[in-house]
Amino acid sequence: MYILGINAYHGDASAAIIQDGQLIAAVEEERFNRKKHCAGFPAAAVRYCLRAANISVGELDHVGISRDPSAHLHKKILYSITRVSSISGLIAARLANAAKVHDLREELARALEVAPQFRAKIHKVEHHRAHMASCFLVSPFDRAAILSIDGFGDFISTMWGVGENNQMEVLGQIEYPHSAGIVYTATSQYLGFPKYGDEGKVMGLAPYGRPRYLEQFRDIIRTDAVAGFKLDVNYFKHDSEGVDMTWEDGSPTIGRIFSDKFIDTFGPARQAGEPLTSLHEDIAASLQARLEEVTFHLLNQLYRQTKADRLCLAGGVAYNSVMNGKILLNSPFREVFVQPAAGDSGTALGVCYYIHNVLLKQPRSFVMEHAYTGPEFANEQIDGVVRRSDFEWRELSDRELTQAAAQAVADGKIVGWFQGRMEFGPRALGNRSIVVDPRRAEMKDILNARIKKREPFRPFAPSILEERVGDYFEQTHPSPAMLMVYQVRQDKRSAIPAVTHVDGSGRLQTVARSTNPRYHELISEFERLTGVPVILNTSFNEDEPIVCTPEEALNCFQRTRMDVLFLGNYMLQR
Repeated sequence: MYILGINAYHGDASAAIIQDGQLIAAVEEERFNRKKHCAGFPAAAVRYCLRAANISVGELDHVGISRDPSAHLHKKILYSITRVSSISGLIAARLANAAKVHDLREELARALEVAPQFRAKIHKVEHHRAHMASCFLVSPFDRAAILSIDGFGDFISTMWGVGENNQMEVLGQIEYPHSAGIVYTATSQYLGFPKYGDEGKVMGLAPYGRPRYLEQFRDIIRTDAVAGFKLDVNYFKHDSEGVDMTWEDGSPTIGRIFSDKFIDTFGPARQAGEPLTSLHEDIAASLQARLEEVTFHLLNQLYRQTKADRLCLAGGVAYNSVMNGKILLNSPFREVFVQPAAGDSGTALGVCYYIHNVLLKQPRSFVMEHAYTGPEFANEQIDGVVRRSDFEWRELSDRELTQAAAQAVADGKIVGWFQGRMEFGPRALGNRSIVVDPRRAEMKDILNARIKKREPFRPFAPSILEERVGDYFEQTHPSPAMLMVYQVRQDKRSAIPAVTHVDGSGRLQTVARSTNPRYHELISEFERLTGVPVILNTSFNEDEPIVCTPEEALNCFQRTRMDVLFLGNYMLQR
């Protein structure tokens, strides 16, 4: 039985496909059309999923989308008739593409250029139920508490519940206009980071400041023993005036969310490109501190409701790795699972398993242990790309490959590393990565000057052998998807300065031999050379989506100042 899941008409459009409960492929549309956070319909991602499964659309049994326009319909109607003047904004943007969701069969047929009379049954899965399914139903836990928290989806910003075996029970939710994700996005805009997905920059800025505006943010978003939390909506425009949004085929855009009251409280908004001051750093620190307070409040309530000591976390806010890294320290939970595509792209995955496990009542049989679910290219395919290039190259054995790459990293070179299947989610996890020596403090500035062009306050991530985490970090809970930030041990900070943030933390990726043997061997070789089981890992791109194909990797290598490229078993040098 084949099930196709789709996230469409929303940021990070994506598709996933499973066969008899086993994940075959999952991928974002942006990796194919090269438009960051692409919205619209993920036609190329769907085509890839069908190719990976080696089937046609006619062989699909079920197709689902992570939107249900009929969910909470009475609440939407009530809201709309009381807000007629603002209906052109955020809600109107959702209503405008609701018709496309209703016509999913027609949309899919049009995208694939086939007749719409294929046999698959069509499902619409409520947005947050898809989020919840995307984390719990692929987790290693038989029973767990579940929290989905993001901006908005199907009129809901936050949903929590409990999962047991192949079923999930919703225990509570927070409705529009109240949203922790909206608070973070609005503050990011105020701080001069207006693009979709810029919230991560503010998280990186926060450790430079002091949370001296924490009381103001406690007024902006107030915790509630019954409702979870509520916003003071006077700080925002989305409730009173609406916000212009576009969810077309390109990158999504969101108009200004913060209101003049935000400016009255904190002063004039920073424009993109203007200098950052201690004011901006302190606002970022205060925002981050309040998000953590609010989330830990929800989690402690959730634990009291469920008495489950394992937690599954999803939604865009689950990308806040600083917050994630503190969950075990600030709640009774003993284990946390966050799958690699915790944001909206992961709802395509959730749709598949919601249909398979919840609707069809099939037993669970899959655990998502890694993110390597995208396209891969055999050495035979890479060979032609290499031979057409103008670079010096040679083909290496597997052993020679990891030895040569580790030596290049140890020698201070910037190394492109393109191997195996592409990662699902926003992080490069050792298959589409740029890797350098974390012992050299200057590597952060060198990477920014020569390739990444990122703001200097943004940290780079350490990839560490899973079995060596406790030697370098104060916590040892696995973080295979780079979604946890832990404190680096005091005695190790000077050993890996390029990946130690200003507050002594690191957003680590734990690398297991069982899930990525080649990347594990690269780091092991680096340790044999240097005594350090850590390398700096950043995504293989230059102000674009992470590279997908060998041609894209070669083009990025060519136009940047990388030193060496390992493309499959081929080594290319300038």
